[in-house]
Amino acid sequence: MTVFDYAFLGLLGLMAILGFWRGLISEVLAIAGWVLAFIAARMFAGQAAVLFVDWLSEPAFAYLAGFALIFLTVLVAVAVVRYVLRALIHAVGLGFVDRGFGALFGTAKAVAIACLLVALGGASGLSRAPWWEAAMFSPLLETAVVAAKPWMPDMVAERVSFR
Repeated sequence: MTVFDYAFLGLLGLMAILGFWRGLISEVLAIAGWVLAFIAARMFAGQAAVLFVDWLSEPAFAYLAGFALIFLTVLVAVAVVRYVLRALIHAVGLGFVDRGFGALFGTAKAVAIACLLVALGGASGLSRAPWWEAAMFSPLLETAVVAAKPWMPDMVAERVSFR
């Protein structure tokens, strides 16, 4: 095993533990919250920027402040919903099930992150390094990245190559 393998196993273990600790509902709502916060901030930052025009002379800074306000407000609202749902799940005795599926979800996130990093390595030429080529898990992750190439932007997919 090489540093590649240890890094992958460490990421897998860390994400599984975090997923178990937080639970599936919390994990899914956290990701959904970030996506929703970004979309809402993009949609309403202009309107929220009006609140900051008197304090910030530069319109770009007012827009950024409005973006941050909307983004953080949505994140806090989703965190409250997450807290309430998690308390309900634990109150009805499904806490361990939630945590078990959270660990599985965390593992899936780790594999997705690893595939993204492997794609970057394949695009940058790092995949030709001896420690990468000797790794036990690199062929599996490279196969997953190659299978995902049809869904990548063309300019990225054409740069990703292994060996």
